[in-house]
Amino acid sequence: MVISTFLSDLFLSLVSLYVAFRFMGKSSIPSRSALYGFAIIGISAGLGSIHFLGIHTLDDIYRFFVGLSGCLGVPLLGLAFFHFTFRSISEKTFFLIMGILFVLYLVFSYLSPLPIYSTVIGGIAMVIVLVSSIIRFPKNANAGIMGIVGSVLFILAGLVIGTKGSTGPILNVDIFHVLLAIANYCLGEGIRKLS
Repeated sequence: MVISTFLSDLFLSLVSLYVAFRFMGKSSIPSRSALYGFAIIGISAGLGSIHFLGIHTLDDIYRFFVGLSGCLGVPLLGLAFFHFTFRSISEKTFFLIMGILFVLYLVFSYLSPLPIYSTVIGGIAMVIVLVSSIIRFPKNANAGIMGIVGSVLFILAGLVIGTKGSTGPILNVDIFHVLLAIANYCLGEGIRKLS
């Protein structure tokens, strides 16, 4: 049992699910993309908080959702920003992309493991968010700032902080969870302001 990590993962879960809930009932592709992406991340973090509380009954489901959040949840956030800035995505294309991302997750996690895949696909998604936010900034300053801050925090959490070790007395995984929670809130606000 790791109480600090239980609390940080619970915080990430609650923030992500709150942000997802704000997109409920909206039918636009970016809103649905945000709903699914934040919900997957929130469920994953919720299962993580149960794991770090010392309850290991759901560990297999937890591990599945951790991978799913990195390989499908995060790319869906990038897809929402892509839709706003680069090219509108039809409903058929949206579901096709979701299906492809899910199959790639299964392939690179279970059939032919490639541990760096989630980092690469998540990084691509966050670069799309960052570039999209910079392009949108002149016309939508608030949305642009939220997207820039969210993507930078996401990249900082994933590539600089990580989940191993500690910074002083604080576990890096706890810093990671808190930064992701703040990033998710910012990204959600960016998507909401652009919708």
